[in-house]
Amino acid sequence: MKKYLTITAAVLVVLTIINHFNLKQVIELCEDSNKHARVDRDLFAVNWSVSCKE
Repeated sequence: MKKYLTITAAVLVVLTIINHFNLKQVIELCEDSNKHARVDRDLFAVNWSVSCKE
């Protein structure tokens, strides 16, 4: 049981890191296009959306 809990926690940590990396990439792409990024996200940035506006 402890093994499965450890694996689940490790997977959640990896997915969170990937999610944050993707969010940063989207913001950078928006700013590279000389636009302003408006980010809406929840507490842990699990659900997020980005609007690029000039």
